[in-house]
Amino acid sequence: MLTGFCALLHKDLTLERRGGRVVIELCVLSLLVLVVLVVAYGPETGGRPESAAGALWVALILSGLPGASLAVAAEHENDCLTGLRLSPLEPATIYAAKVAAVALSMAVSQAATLLLLVLFFNLQFDLNLLRLIPILLLGTLGLCALSTLLGTITSRLRAGEMLLALLTAPLYVPELIAGVKASAAVLSGASLAAVVLPLKILAACDLLFVVCGYLLFEYLAG
Repeated sequence: MLTGFCALLHKDLTLERRGGRVVIELCVLSLLVLVVLVVAYGPETGGRPESAAGALWVALILSGLPGASLAVAAEHENDCLTGLRLSPLEPATIYAAKVAAVALSMAVSQAATLLLLVLFFNLQFDLNLLRLIPILLLGTLGLCALSTLLGTITSRLRAGEMLLALLTAPLYVPELIAGVKASAAVLSGASLAAVVLPLKILAACDLLFVVCGYLLFEYLAG
């Protein structure tokens, strides 16, 4: 199982390293979202943790959904997904490898997004940025697990990316709210006690999405 997981992950990362399609698109979309939000908010919002946290998570969602759609759609080219399902690999292993590949691609784009966020919103390069990392990792895991699962359905449809957004966004709302609150608290310098509840919600949503993907991927990909 572990060998198959590593082989699939290596294959996806190799394709991304050669083409760079997913990472480049995620970075461009994140830049576009942040620019639009900075213009919409106006210069008076510079340095406000609430505005920066909201912009960060909007960029995370709007850039992450197309990335998951592209990663899943690649398996439908030349009917590669059918070949994987006919292999000795378990469907859960295929799902875990796709989630890991999408998460690593999103992590690279998030590093660029965080740098742009600091520049656009006049934030400080301090310890608060490091405290954002576990929050973003939890949010990324939940988004990747959910969007990869739903992407197995929508990637085969003509308006797949639009349907993926319509299906994923409502289910991701609890994690979005918790992520924005936790990020705003961290950027404002609040104590760890202020983010315990949002972190619990993020972890619970991640567990729910991962378990659902583990159990349902075999049927949705069929």
